[in-house]
Amino acid sequence: MATISSTGIGSGLDVNSIVSQLVALEKTPLKTLALKATNVQAQISAFGEIQSQFAALTDVASRISVARTWGARNASSSNASAATITAAPTANATSFTLDVDQLAQSQSVSSAAVAPGTKPGAGTLTLQLGKWSAGGGSFTPGAAASVDVTVLENDSIAAIAAKINGANAGVVATVFNDGTNERLMLSSKTTGEATGFRVQARAVPVDPETVGVPITDNSGLGQLAFDPPENSFGMASAAIPKQYGQDAKARINGLAVTSATNTLTDNIPGVTVKLVATTTKGYGTFLADGTTSAEVKSPITMGISEDVTPAVKNVSDFVTAYNTLNKSLADLTKYDATTKTAGLFQGDSLVVGLQNILRNMLGSASLGATSQRLSDVGIERQKDGSLTINTAKLSVAANNGTTLQQLFTNNNNNPLTNGFALKFRDLGKGVAASGGWLLSKVAALKNNLDTNAKEQTKVNDRAALFETRLRKQYSALDAQMAQLNALNAYVTQQVAAWNKSTA
Repeated sequence: MATISSTGIGSGLDVNSIVSQLVALEKTPLKTLALKATNVQAQISAFGEIQSQFAALTDVASRISVARTWGARNASSSNASAATITAAPTANATSFTLDVDQLAQSQSVSSAAVAPGTKPGAGTLTLQLGKWSAGGGSFTPGAAASVDVTVLENDSIAAIAAKINGANAGVVATVFNDGTNERLMLSSKTTGEATGFRVQARAVPVDPETVGVPITDNSGLGQLAFDPPENSFGMASAAIPKQYGQDAKARINGLAVTSATNTLTDNIPGVTVKLVATTTKGYGTFLADGTTSAEVKSPITMGISEDVTPAVKNVSDFVTAYNTLNKSLADLTKYDATTKTAGLFQGDSLVVGLQNILRNMLGSASLGATSQRLSDVGIERQKDGSLTINTAKLSVAANNGTTLQQLFTNNNNNPLTNGFALKFRDLGKGVAASGGWLLSKVAALKNNLDTNAKEQTKVNDRAALFETRLRKQYSALDAQMAQLNALNAYVTQQVAAWNKSTA
């Protein structure tokens, strides 16, 4: 049968209250440990915030340490329907005129119309890339080897087109259906006069060890040949429209330029021009009397100007990231005289040392730059360590070529004289590096927190043992007091009985 604990009944003492108070005294160190743990946890959180803000400043510094992030250019065309323009950040501000005399085009030819399902016959089509002279008078093979396409007796126009496409000969084959008949259409994969092509047809050789006889008329596969010098037959027939490959031709400020495509790249460093339509009428057109038609030009004006938006944004991002970190460090190390409250890291040598490093870096120079100090371009330090931007001075610097870029990106291979973006980038990487002071400090604080938790556990364990010992002692005292009370009651009873019998 279970027993009911009623410590204190035998002795008449309030044992539970006595034990509770004694155990509470034993746990007194917990208050101090808990306060220390709260403070350490607050420091860890604060360092996490510093770490995050330092990372943000490092990210900004890393991004703007690259020269290309500082420059941008506005490019304009007076006739975008004829030519468009883009400019890389490295392009110089300038303007020029452009005459588009001729657009680049690919060679394109087709066969005569045939009934759907027509099978031209067996043989070999040989495709060769190269360059045609004006009007297709002669053909100069290119560097690429010719490609043979074997055509079987039962191959239709569609089957032949598929074989040509599968041969990867630099020619695209398409079957065109006009609703009644179909044609085989061939075109170069790319534009330019050097990407023209010739198609020669050969019959099936009588002897497998020999090459088939060339087909030079409209019989069999000759219908699909394109070889003008060999007579006008097949795709070169006079009645069939044809287009030869040609390069683009233009004039920049009157100077002739050519391109295999309709894109002019780096004729002016960093500038790309896309040709859309010709602007010259009569250019290179021969009249029946052997003269050239009059040339009528409608030149386009192309302009490139500096865009200072990225540079101003880079400075703004840097100042914002720095000020965010600076405020946190200032708040954590200050003393509030009104509330008589000290910041978490007031007097902490590591945090105060970091503040000094940051402030010294702001006052350093970027050697080799046109403007060597932040204050030269309007980035000014205030009494509280924060930065402000003098808009007027920054505007002047932003519109002064690469002044801002040099200030932040100059690399002298010297951390003391490098550009400011490199300085802050390298500092941030060092602070966040494994084994760096920031991570080491956080690790030490976490170790303190672990030690504190173990100390609290020890105090609770000692208090629990102390309580068990007290209750055991009071239980023994109760037992003894109960025995004494019982003996006292018995003696009292006996004395009363004796007094009664002798009365």
